[in-house]
Amino acid sequence: MENKVGMVIGASGVTGTPLAEQLAVAGWKVYGVSRRAPRLRGGPFAHFHHVAVDLTDNQAALKALAACADVTHVFHCANDANPETRLAMIGNTIDVIEAAAPNFANINLLQGTKYYGSYLGPFKTPAKETDPRIAGGDFYYSEEDLVTGRQQGKRWTWTAVRPQAVCGYAAGNPVNLATVLAIYGSILRELGQPFGFPSSEACFNALIQVVAAELLARGAIFVSTHKACSNKAFNVGNGDMFRWKYIWPALANYFGLKLAGPQPYSLKKFLSDKQPLWSAITSKYGLKAFPFERTPEWAQGAFSPPNSRLGCEYDFISDTIRVRQAGFTECIDSEQMFLGMFDRFRAEKLIP
Repeated sequence: MENKVGMVIGASGVTGTPLAEQLAVAGWKVYGVSRRAPRLRGGPFAHFHHVAVDLTDNQAALKALAACADVTHVFHCANDANPETRLAMIGNTIDVIEAAAPNFANINLLQGTKYYGSYLGPFKTPAKETDPRIAGGDFYYSEEDLVTGRQQGKRWTWTAVRPQAVCGYAAGNPVNLATVLAIYGSILRELGQPFGFPSSEACFNALIQVVAAELLARGAIFVSTHKACSNKAFNVGNGDMFRWKYIWPALANYFGLKLAGPQPYSLKKFLSDKQPLWSAITSKYGLKAFPFERTPEWAQGAFSPPNSRLGCEYDFISDTIRVRQAGFTECIDSEQMFLGMFDRFRAEKLIP
């Protein structure tokens, strides 16, 4: 297949925006589907086309997507707290693309470690793609079952990527681990307080993995375009694992703060009353607007206390051998990823 045409569902998100960018850089024609237009970074994005549509509306999806008859690959990055909404978006997309795009070859699903029940408490680690499903953990199962059921006997295939904590930045939708840590460090510096770890000793010592959004995007593109990866799911990460206690000194040093260990507060609790302070910091340093009001609940996530996105008191790791054996071997040191992203946030006036 010579001409690859990608459709990114959820193109304005922290995973969808980098994916649209990486497809464009690789020379693809790209349709970005989202209610609001994503703000892509500079580069060769002449082949990017924004499609504004509510995919939960079948008739609206039919009208908007039917014109995208040259699509070859769909990347589903959209998310919603309501499982029925997620199912409707995927089902309506497949309905239209199957009928309208004769060269439709693959749909790639963005999943994650919640597939393994990671948000419910301690889970089998390292998690493998072949592990059985977890009772009560249907965060991605219904969507996967919908797609695999529709794919049976068809020419097109499906793939899925299951990243760990995704770190990146998408203008207008920037809340993720890297940006929240950058804001946390900036607030502590403004307050003149040490860089304390906003969680427990157990979390400080547990193993964790993360993934850079751009690396994840290239991984998704890889598995979607290699025949040997068809109809399989792949864990994707930076390639390393770490304990917060060993990279915390480097993060403290970045902000010029005195190092401190675990604190008797969660990140959610710390951030919950800091909106006025962040507004003052934004004004003082001329920063870009940030949806700070979303950060406390985001920090908690779907986890049950005392666990959270930055509070898991258990190992949070996946096996990434399958994607490496398939040929995607790109990796990045996670500590260097955080520091590099902090540099970018400063350059883009997200933090002082």
